[in-house]
This record gives sequence, structure tokens and C-alpha cells, in this order.
Amino acid sequence: TATAKKTNDAVPLTTAPVPPASAFIFRGTPADFERATDCLAATIFYEAGNETAAGQMAVVQVVLNRARHPAYPKSVCGVVFQGHERRTGCQFSYTCDGSMARRPSPEAWLRHRSLAAAMLKGLVYPQVGLATHYHTDWVLPVWSARLDKVRIEGTHLFFRFNGYWGTPAAYRGKVNVNEPA
Repeated sequence: TATAKKTNDAVPLTTAPVPPASAFIFRGTPADFERATDCLAATIFYEAGNETAAGQMAVVQVVLNRARHPAYPKSVCGVVFQGHERRTGCQFSYTCDGSMARRPSPEAWLRHRSLAAAMLKGLVYPQVGLATHYHTDWVLPVWSARLDKVRIEGTHLFFRFNGYWGTPAAYRGKVNVNEPA
């Protein structure tokens, strides 16, 4: 809504340093890599399919950051589908709102899988740093006021935890390479 956009626009970006995330190198089996790639490709399509490549990379970076943060599940697909069994409370809305009935074109799917695979092999989008949250600029989730706004990318706003949980030291969680099917 216009009110949410106006409120979001009034919140400044953090003036604190925004260190980049370290490269995420997936170390699972080929089958687990394929599942993680599909989970990220779906996230790109449903969450940022109309964004630029930079916006798509920023969204993937959030998923990868969450997989390494102690507050979230320890696998890529676990992060993506956290809360999907509930009508509300899913972390990524497309996993619980029926959006997955809409299928990407084969060309889009290949493009999204290529980007997802590159990020699982170490490509980093440093501009969002250690962001673990994002939302579009036309909504105003209650949690956004408690986090540091680090980047605007297209219509998405990116946030990280403040304090210790938003520092590189907090992102040391071991990722489970056994991706759920």
C-alpha cells in the first residue's frame, strides 16, 4: 500500500559497515546439490522472478545466509520450506499460498537453476551482506522495525539482525548437506 511504501522509504539504510557473506560452497552429494538447486531456483522464480539478476542474487543470498545462521534450519531446502505446513507463518510466502501451482517456462527454470547452482558453488552477492530478511516495499512486516535495513534492490528491502546476530561471527553454523526431498 502507499502507507507502507511511505513508511519504508522513511527508514534509512544502516550507516554501519555491511560486510559481505563468505562464499557458500555446497558439499553434499550430487542428488543433494540438485535438490538444493531446485529449492533456490523455485525461490528465485516465485520471490524475485521479475527482478533483475542482482535482485535475484540478493534473494538467494538471504537463503544461504539463513542456512548458516543459528536461528534457521541447517539446509537450503529446510530454510526455503520452513513453516510451509501452515497457512500462515511460512518464511517464503510462495511455499504456503498456492503460488507453486504456477509453473515457470523451461527457459526461465534453466536460467534460475543456473544462478542457483553458481551461488551454491561460491558466487556471493556482497551488497546485501549478512541479510537474513527481505520484503517488498509495499508491505510493512512488524519485524522490519527491529532489524537493520542494509540494501534496497528493486522493490525488495533487505535486513540483517542487529547486534552480535548480525555479525560475521554469528554465521558459523554447519550446514546439513542432506537436503530433504
